[in-house]
Amino acid sequence: MQSDITKEKLRIVVSMLENKNTDKKKLKLEEAKLNLLLNDPLPNFSTELNLINRGNIKQALISIIDKNFIIPTLRKFL
Repeated sequence: MQSDITKEKLRIVVSMLENKNTDKKKLKLEEAKLNLLLNDPLPNFSTELNLINRGNIKQALISIIDKNFIIPTLRKFL
């Protein structure tokens, strides 16, 4: 899941910042990767693909509609 990857990358960057002997190029590379993950325009459909593989097509469609249409609309109003 993308949030798990993002949390792991944040943990790596924080540990690198705490270490004063860290290579600055490596830190900038990790920071660039983290920014790419956060600004990734492609949706993450891993949950939906897992549901489809298990035979829960209805649940996968509900999840896609919820993630891509309902929640963004609610965010605009709140």
